[in-house]
Amino acid sequence: MSKVISYSTLARQQQLNFLRHKVREYRERDDYLLRLRKLLFQVEAQMRQAEIQQLEVFQEIAAHFKIPLPLPDLGDRLGMQEFFAANPFLQALQDYFYGRLSAEDCLQRIGALKTNEPSPTAE
Repeated sequence: MSKVISYSTLARQQQLNFLRHKVREYRERDDYLLRLRKLLFQVEAQMRQAEIQQLEVFQEIAAHFKIPLPLPDLGDRLGMQEFFAANPFLQALQDYFYGRLSAEDCLQRIGALKTNEPSPTAE
């Protein structure tokens, strides 16, 4: 003869199985999120490094043309955006880099900026 299982025992087993299934599901998602966060931090670090290298290009060009370029704090993203939007030297370079200006036009704009700004010290 078969053994009869009570409803309460059956319901309890079903709830335990449900909880075990959900803990596996949760752990899988948590592990997935952990891997994604690690990847995101790696990508952010590479992006930050590339951004700094881009800033070094601007600083190198500014030094070449002897144009002062006091960049805001690197952690101030909003300040950096405002600085790039407001600085005519950087606007000229960005227009050149994005193909909106020729090298000749860019050089003319930089030259115009140098003649319009007062010299800090006479050499």
